[in-house]
Amino acid sequence: MKRLMLLLLLPLSAHADMITPSHNCVKPAKPSQLASEGDRASFARRANAYKQCLSNFVNEQVKEARMHSEAARRAENELKQFGY
Repeated sequence: MKRLMLLLLLPLSAHADMITPSHNCVKPAKPSQLASEGDRASFARRANAYKQCLSNFVNEQVKEARMHSEAARRAENELKQFGY
């Protein structure tokens, strides 16, 4: 029964990382040289939001990569201890 449950769960875990994540941050268009002060201020706010969005995405991906690396390390140690 345990083997059957493991076999049923295996495809789910195998598919977990098949989709490459991407950010959904919106890059603001730079204002022209003739843009008003209001337009430039609006761009600055949107540019800061864009940079923060990208930074959040990078930090989350680094966190996820560390978790995957740790899981792989634990599995490798388990394999070594099994010694079969």
